Amino acid sequence: MSSPHLAAAAPSRAALPNLGFRCTGCGSCCRTLRAAVTHHDVSRLTAATGLPARDFVAWLAPDEVDMTGEPDAFVELAAGRRLMVLAQRAGGAACTFLGADELCRVHAARPRDCELWPFDPELDEAGGLARLPLLPTTACEADFEGANDAHELARAHARRERELAEYRARVATWNRFAARRRRFRHPVGDAAAFLAFVGCE
Repeated sequence: MSSPHLAAAAPSRAALPNLGFRCTGCGSCCRTLRAAVTHHDVSRLTAATGLPARDFVAWLAPDEVDMTGEPDAFVELAAGRRLMVLAQRAGGAACTFLGADELCRVHAARPRDCELWPFDPELDEAGGLARLPLLPTTACEADFEGANDAHELARAHARRERELAEYRARVATWNRFAARRRRFRHPVGDAAAFLAFVGCE
């Protein structure tokens, strides 16, 4: 059975003008932003690339990223609180998966945050799109000649929220263990131990 918002008529571009956003493949977001990832994202990328997580995951300290209002994504590691993100390629100029042609080399398996970028959907009570603001972009060369599907954006948002909730629950469990270990002066696990804990060795 389909959910109510899938049976309803899709909102028009007049109602949600940002549905017209169209990526032109300039690669700006992949050069200027860091994509936070969950264990679901990491598992998909490992399956798609054959690479171990350690080859494409990096860890940012709280002062290296603005995660205001989202403290549940920070993992307590031996080195301190860290956010799991996609690594940058040598020189730190872009995401490790950005190709020489400025296109994503793992587009089909890209993280949920990348899948929805730059949309920040707000859903109504039926699960359909109520508002579709755009997140701030930097030097983005996109235009508004596109035709995004409102229903698919709502589904993508729901997928991201579901996976993020599952990830946060695992992080919370890990962080409780970490706090207990610190209390009893036992070593706290490192990034490799956390990846193993969430099934992403």
